[in-house]
Amino acid sequence: MSPDIEELWLFSKYGIPIADFTCSEQKTDKSIIGGLVSAIKTFSQQLTTKGLQSLMLEDSKIVFFSALQGNMIMIIRTSSKAKDKRINKISIDILRLFEDLYDANDIENWDGSTKFFKEFRERLCAFFNNL
Repeated sequence: MSPDIEELWLFSKYGIPIADFTCSEQKTDKSIIGGLVSAIKTFSQQLTTKGLQSLMLEDSKIVFFSALQGNMIMIIRTSSKAKDKRINKISIDILRLFEDLYDANDIENWDGSTKFFKEFRERLCAFFNNL
C-alpha cells in the first residue's frame, strides 16, 4: 500500500463493510467504522447539504469519498502530515479502478463474498506498486 495511506475501507451507502485494505499492524474494526460512517453521514446531512469530507485525529486523518453515484463510500486513513492534494489524487485513481470493475447494481446485489473483489485487490496492489 502507499506510504501515504495507512488503511482503506469500502462501505455501502448504508455503512455495510464491503472490503478493507491495510498495511498497518493496527487493524481497525470495520464494523465500528461502518457504524461511525452511518452516524456521521446522517448527522452531517442534517447540518449541511454537502456532507462530511474528513476528520482530523491527533496523528491521523480520515478522509471520506463518495463513489458509484453515492452508493458506495470509500474511507482512507492517512497520516495527519499527508498532503491533501496527493491523497485526493490517489483516491480519485482508486475510485476509477473500482468503478471500472463494478457499478451500483454490483454493490446492491453483492452476496458478501470477498472473492467478488479479488480483481480489484489485484489491481489495487499493482497500482500501489507503481506509485
